[in-house]
Amino acid sequence: MSDVTAVGGATPPTTKKTTTTTTKTTTAKANPKGFKETLEKVSGHKYAKVTNGVRKGEFVNQSGNARDGQTFKLVERNGFEFHVYGERVVRLPKAAG
Repeated sequence: MSDVTAVGGATPPTTKKTTTTTTKTTTAKANPKGFKETLEKVSGHKYAKVTNGVRKGEFVNQSGNARDGQTFKLVERNGFEFHVYGERVVRLPKAAG
Protein backbone atom coordinates (compact mmCIF):
# COMPACT_ATOMS: atom_id res chain seq x y z
CA MET A 1 0.00 0.00 0.00
CA SER A 2 1.04 3.57 -0.55
CA ASP A 3 0.80 6.44 1.89
CA VAL A 4 -1.73 8.91 0.50
CA THR A 5 -1.51 12.39 2.06
CA ALA A 6 -3.98 14.19 -0.22
CA VAL A 7 -6.53 13.27 -2.80
CA GLY A 8 -7.35 15.80 -5.47
CA GLY A 9 -10.29 15.97 -7.81
CA ALA A 10 -10.39 18.34 -10.74
CA THR A 11 -7.90 20.68 -9.09
CA PRO A 12 -4.58 19.68 -7.65
CA PRO A 13 -4.24 19.79 -3.85
CA THR A 14 -2.80 22.99 -2.46
CA THR A 15 -0.50 23.54 0.44
CA LYS A 16 -1.63 26.02 3.07
CA LYS A 17 0.90 28.49 4.36
CA THR A 18 0.92 28.83 8.09
CA THR A 19 1.78 32.22 9.47
CA THR A 20 2.49 32.98 13.07
CA THR A 21 1.35 36.26 14.50
CA THR A 22 2.38 37.68 17.81
CA THR A 23 -0.31 39.33 19.85
CA LYS A 24 0.35 41.71 22.65
CA THR A 25 -2.01 41.45 25.58
CA THR A 26 -2.59 44.41 27.80
CA THR A 27 -3.95 44.29 31.26
CA ALA A 28 -6.39 46.78 32.68
CA LYS A 29 -5.00 49.36 35.04
CA ALA A 30 -5.34 48.27 38.61
CA ASN A 31 -5.00 49.99 41.93
CA PRO A 32 -2.08 48.90 44.11
CA LYS A 33 -2.76 46.01 46.46
CA GLY A 34 -4.52 47.18 49.59
CA PHE A 35 -5.75 50.42 47.96
CA LYS A 36 -9.24 51.47 49.02
CA GLU A 37 -11.44 53.51 46.70
CA THR A 38 -13.49 56.32 48.20
CA LEU A 39 -17.16 56.52 47.28
CA GLU A 40 -19.29 59.63 47.58
CA LYS A 41 -23.07 59.11 47.71
CA VAL A 42 -24.95 61.01 44.99
CA SER A 43 -27.97 62.75 46.52
CA GLY A 44 -31.33 61.54 45.19
CA HIS A 45 -29.86 58.54 43.32
CA LYS A 46 -29.06 54.92 44.07
CA TYR A 47 -25.42 55.15 43.07
CA ALA A 48 -22.16 56.57 44.38
CA LYS A 49 -19.30 58.36 42.62
CA VAL A 50 -15.73 57.01 42.80
CA THR A 51 -13.56 59.93 43.96
CA ASN A 52 -10.05 58.43 43.70
CA GLY A 53 -8.08 55.64 42.04
CA VAL A 54 -8.08 54.35 38.48
CA ARG A 55 -11.91 54.39 38.32
CA LYS A 56 -12.15 58.01 39.47
CA GLY A 57 -15.15 59.74 37.88
CA GLU A 58 -17.11 56.51 37.34
CA PHE A 59 -20.13 55.51 39.39
CA VAL A 60 -21.03 52.39 41.39
CA ASN A 61 -24.58 51.02 41.25
CA GLN A 62 -26.08 50.61 44.74
CA SER A 63 -29.69 49.93 43.78
CA GLY A 64 -29.90 46.30 44.88
CA ASN A 65 -30.82 45.08 41.37
CA ALA A 66 -28.86 42.69 39.10
CA ARG A 67 -26.24 45.41 38.39
CA ASP A 68 -25.63 46.21 42.08
CA GLY A 69 -21.91 46.79 42.74
CA GLN A 70 -21.00 47.26 39.07
CA THR A 71 -19.31 50.44 37.87
CA PHE A 72 -20.68 52.53 35.04
CA LYS A 73 -20.13 55.79 33.21
CA LEU A 74 -22.95 58.32 33.37
CA VAL A 75 -24.15 59.97 30.14
CA GLU A 76 -27.02 62.46 29.98
CA ARG A 77 -28.71 63.27 26.64
CA ASN A 78 -32.05 64.88 25.76
CA GLY A 79 -33.31 64.64 29.33
CA PHE A 80 -32.47 60.93 29.60
CA GLU A 81 -29.84 59.39 31.85
CA PHE A 82 -27.80 56.49 30.44
CA HIS A 83 -25.64 54.15 32.50
CA VAL A 84 -22.87 52.61 30.38
CA TYR A 85 -21.57 49.30 31.76
CA GLY A 86 -18.87 48.49 29.21
CA GLU A 87 -20.87 47.32 26.19
CA ARG A 88 -24.25 47.35 27.99
CA VAL A 89 -26.19 50.63 28.03
CA VAL A 90 -29.19 51.15 30.31
CA ARG A 91 -31.54 54.10 29.72
CA LEU A 92 -33.37 55.40 32.75
CA PRO A 93 -36.79 57.06 32.56
CA LYS A 94 -36.87 60.75 31.69
CA ALA A 95 -36.20 62.97 34.70
CA ALA A 96 -39.30 64.57 36.16
CA GLY A 97 -39.15 68.30 35.98
